[in-house]
Amino acid sequence: MPITVNGRTIDDEAIQAEAERMRPEFERTFTDEPEAEREQRLQQWARENAVERVLLEQAAREDDEPLPEEQLEQAVEQAKRRVGDDVDEAQLREDVALNLKVGRLLEKAAAEAPEPTDEQVRAYYEEHQDEFHAPERVHAAHIVRHVDPHTPPEVAEAKLREARKELEAGKDFGEVADTNSDCQDPGGDLGWFPRGHMVEEFENTVWNMKPGETSDIFATRFGFHIVRMIEKRPAGVLPFEEAEEYARQRAQQALRDEAVEKHLDSLRQAATVEEA
Repeated sequence: MPITVNGRTIDDEAIQAEAERMRPEFERTFTDEPEAEREQRLQQWARENAVERVLLEQAAREDDEPLPEEQLEQAVEQAKRRVGDDVDEAQLREDVALNLKVGRLLEKAAAEAPEPTDEQVRAYYEEHQDEFHAPERVHAAHIVRHVDPHTPPEVAEAKLREARKELEAGKDFGEVADTNSDCQDPGGDLGWFPRGHMVEEFENTVWNMKPGETSDIFATRFGFHIVRMIEKRPAGVLPFEEAEEYARQRAQQALRDEAVEKHLDSLRQAATVEEA
């Protein structure tokens, strides 16, 4: 059923094209919904998307602010590579410019969103626990001496033996790492990492250790290492302290999306939308 938006008609073909564009992701998201209901929802959302696209294009056409010439030229060249040279270049340029103006309009709308408060960040974390699930991880530190053309294996290993003696004498692992390791991280701290993140020899050593243990010297293709197992955590939801930065980013994006929706609502309220 065609739709008219401020006098412009959106035909069934355009609506179906939008539905097919949405279908793969839509069916993955609503896989448990009965097929008939899923299809009805898809068709409705496709119609809404098509109307919003027309509203945005109409608003963008009223935007008299010139586009940066370099940005436009780059976008036109990218479009040519995508569709080939056998196109109406004037029409292509017009379409590209319109898409860029639509994007600018959406970015301006999103920029109206405020920064999330600490309470909103915490609420996002609590309400979206599935986004903060982490695999089994370990927190470890190491002391390493690399083998390279200037440092043969016997020299690198000897340096590690000196470091091992300092540790056995009770010296702090971080201090020994700072003075003896080729690792640039303070105290040799590797942070948290899951299985499969390190080379095989390193994995075999660190995942068979208990928190607080220090390994013997062992070799990998990078050189010689001593590892301190600091902590191990099972798979589960990240503590808020570890997830806070990402939760803040996601909460900010949610506010930006909300600002865009408000702008689209305002365009729709001011428009004349008629269904045949």
